[in-house]
Amino acid sequence: MKNFALLLTASILTFGLPACSDKTSETAAMTETKDLPTIDMVATHAIEVDMPVAQLTFVPNSVAPWLGRIILLDDNGKLYSTDIEGRDPKPVGNGKYIDIFGLAREAAPGVFLAINTDNKIEAFIETSDEGDFSPMGFSGETIKARAFCTQKQPAENQISLLTSYGEYMTLDLNITDSHLSQEILSARSNSRKPSVCKFGFPAIVLGSKDYAIQKSDLSGLFISYSPPMKPNQKLPVLESYRANINDGLSVRGLEHVKFIATTQANYGGGAYADGVLALVDKDENRIVFISLSYVKRKLPEVANPPETSPQ
Repeated sequence: MKNFALLLTASILTFGLPACSDKTSETAAMTETKDLPTIDMVATHAIEVDMPVAQLTFVPNSVAPWLGRIILLDDNGKLYSTDIEGRDPKPVGNGKYIDIFGLAREAAPGVFLAINTDNKIEAFIETSDEGDFSPMGFSGETIKARAFCTQKQPAENQISLLTSYGEYMTLDLNITDSHLSQEILSARSNSRKPSVCKFGFPAIVLGSKDYAIQKSDLSGLFISYSPPMKPNQKLPVLESYRANINDGLSVRGLEHVKFIATTQANYGGGAYADGVLALVDKDENRIVFISLSYVKRKLPEVANPPETSPQ
């Protein structure tokens, strides 16, 4: 097994950072990641959409999980609201946007944030069971935002982002009725690029044991996790695998991943009771969904040690 440091280095190289864009670095990154052992998986479900999707984010419903929404950002900067079945995408907002971030709320209408092309944050709140969203009032210190940062736990009242002037910020959010106010809790100079903030380790964290999924533009999709520590082991070790998404009986897989997102929220019970992973297909206008409980079962046995009977 290779240490996750190799994967992290390779991923940073392949996300197009200016200092690492030469062909030598790309070749080295591809060699390192292709040497990883593989895990084969099949898709749980897939939908076709009418637009090229750049990003997506989840807006779960804790009261009626089957009403959880998915917000799509297309390649032209337009926003749409749909569900995990891809039904009736509804336009949201009137402007163009560069990033989106869904909040997890308990027994309350869904809310998501978006950064527009003027680098201003806008907020939208769900206004019907059919997935309509309306703009919210937004107040607080003016921030020129550049990218939201992924977080280990579902975001409820706090988010992190990168600003256009090179700061890493943590914001506290307060939502009342149809108004959202934000307060800056911390701000510090940031040397990381937005792509690293958004996609660097842990890019996507699955469940409570830090199972992570990460994509590389060159070499595909990767799963990493920390196996249970052995006796006398002082530090955890991260193991990494390439993930192949193959054709199933009724759902086609995909080879090239454009964007990944996940939620630990229940999205309708059944296969998605423990959450869902979404993979935007780079070659077609479609989104592939994989049950997180299935992902966990596909990890090597060392990540899911068998239960032993008491002696």
